[in-house]
Amino acid sequence: MKPISEYADWGFSDDEAEPTRSSPSGSGPSERPAGVSRRLIRWLVVSVTLIMLVIALWVFSTHRAQNVISRNAFVKTELTNVGARFDGRTRVNAGQIIARLDDGHLRAQEVEATANIASLERTRVQETAAIEQERRTLTVASQETKARAEAARSEVQAAKIRVAETQEYWRIRQELSKSGMISAEALREANLKRQLAQEQLAAAQSNASAADAAVRNAELNISGIAIRQQRLGILSSEINAAKGKLARVQADLASTIIKAPTDGMIVRWLVNSGGSIRVGTPIVNMVIGSDRWVEAWIDEDELEHVHIGSVAMVSFPSLPGKQFEGVIERVGVTTDLEEPVVAVPEPRTSRIRSAPIIAVIVRLSNPPSTLLPGISAIVDINRNRL
Repeated sequence: MKPISEYADWGFSDDEAEPTRSSPSGSGPSERPAGVSRRLIRWLVVSVTLIMLVIALWVFSTHRAQNVISRNAFVKTELTNVGARFDGRTRVNAGQIIARLDDGHLRAQEVEATANIASLERTRVQETAAIEQERRTLTVASQETKARAEAARSEVQAAKIRVAETQEYWRIRQELSKSGMISAEALREANLKRQLAQEQLAAAQSNASAADAAVRNAELNISGIAIRQQRLGILSSEINAAKGKLARVQADLASTIIKAPTDGMIVRWLVNSGGSIRVGTPIVNMVIGSDRWVEAWIDEDELEHVHIGSVAMVSFPSLPGKQFEGVIERVGVTTDLEEPVVAVPEPRTSRIRSAPIIAVIVRLSNPPSTLLPGISAIVDINRNRL
């Protein structure tokens, strides 16, 4: 049966087996130091390995005790929704046109609104000229009717004087006829003159009444101009409304040209070319600006050790062997229970611990220029350093 040392290379049975060994060359005593050396090396390797494990465990436990560690951390940046009609990841500059929506119907509305404004303005010009012409005509006619009315009133006064004269003439002739100084024919002639004067007075009074009516009618016609002027005000309001519609259509036309609000990069297209959209519907997702920060999620029982201004060391799997110093800029005011599901990197249902987590914002002192939004990070937040 073979010795144990031939199966196990640890050498625990070599102390007893070594004296029984014989060497054909007679060198048995010289092999013992070599076995001791091998056992010593083995023990040294085992000891060093154990010491390194102990040191590693001590460093790990010390690091855990001194830092709040978050592996649910990601680089964040400002995102905005704009419009585009092409696919791909594209860098754009502020003011650059990135999309143009179909504007055929808006251009037709613009033409219609422009024509409507022109028609209303022509109507207003024509109406203004017609009102001015009518005002002049009615003014002249009013002056004529007033003159005729004044003449008619003068005729009435003259007729009244003639009536009074013929009345007195007839009375005198009547007295003379009674005394036989004039004939009956002379008395009849005086009476005819009196009656004629009275008829002339009645005619003059009728003419005066007609002239006064003509004056009042002329005044009514002149007052009608004010009504037509109100129509001009309505036309002006219609023109302003048409101009407002035109301005709205032109604003919509300007909105069909979608420009980048600032320098950035288009990340994702939400509507394909030729698709239809509604007001407020985002079309393209775009990274704006160059600001970057790290959002880390920590367990609720670690919250008491994290404060604004706490020092944090951040490393990125995409940049192995490098660490970047930062500080806590903001601590969340709610847990993931109150946040939208899309805002939490790891839902509660997929975590080992379902306890609530809170987001903290880490601002790097000197962030690398190669950081892309969304890459993962590991954040060590010092529990004591501020």
